Amino acid sequence: MRVRRHVLSIAAVIASMALLGVAGSAHAAFPNFSGCTATNFEQDACLDIQNRRGTNINIKGFNVPLGESLEIRGTLRGNGTFTPLFVPPAGTNGFFARAVPVPGGLLGIEWIPGNSVLAITELAGPASAIRLNIITHDITIPVKVRLVNVLLGMDCHIGTTSRPVVLNLTPGTTSPPPPNRPISGSPGTETFTEYGVAFTGGINVDNSFAVPGATECGLGLGLINSLVNLRLRLPSAAGNNSTTVYNDVALRLAP
Repeated sequence: MRVRRHVLSIAAVIASMALLGVAGSAHAAFPNFSGCTATNFEQDACLDIQNRRGTNINIKGFNVPLGESLEIRGTLRGNGTFTPLFVPPAGTNGFFARAVPVPGGLLGIEWIPGNSVLAITELAGPASAIRLNIITHDITIPVKVRLVNVLLGMDCHIGTTSRPVVLNLTPGTTSPPPPNRPISGSPGTETFTEYGVAFTGGINVDNSFAVPGATECGLGLGLINSLVNLRLRLPSAAGNNSTTVYNDVALRLAP
């Protein structure tokens, strides 16, 4: 199957990244096709999706700004379906993230010593869990969010690999359960380039996902799970949450 030129668009300080297992950092440049292994012109393409300012996730009215902290980069390999296989750069899962501060910290009062909390979005599963539909420009991606704080420890998560937050991001219009109402995104502006095609200023949205309660918060023992759940209003059923992802997308055809 020939990969269409249309492709969907899709928080621990920097020194802690290696310890946290976060491969690389997002947004050194755009587009960034490093690690792409596309070789078949008829079926393969290099993909780079970078989120931009304004990206956020909202849980029952509690807003966490993600900023320019996320990137999906790798190879799209045709497999005869509308969802080609996503192959990450060697040694990574193709999902790159940087830490972002949680507004108000752990207690909602940012100036209290030790209260600052950093959040890192992680892929919940293997790279193959990232599903891209080249016709609808939708993306399905399971994620979990690591919360890092001197009291929370390094293993505190919202979502797990077995019970992730499943995002179904679309540039179209959602059909959420109540009380949420439909919201719409945009595929962005298409521009043909010397390497292929780019979509800039895209908006992908989802407001149909559920968010589970916290796990292993409090030095990995779960001693502070209830405090995190109270602060972030968890668990939160589908219909109460939303995310808006502003992104730029680039696609380079194989040689």
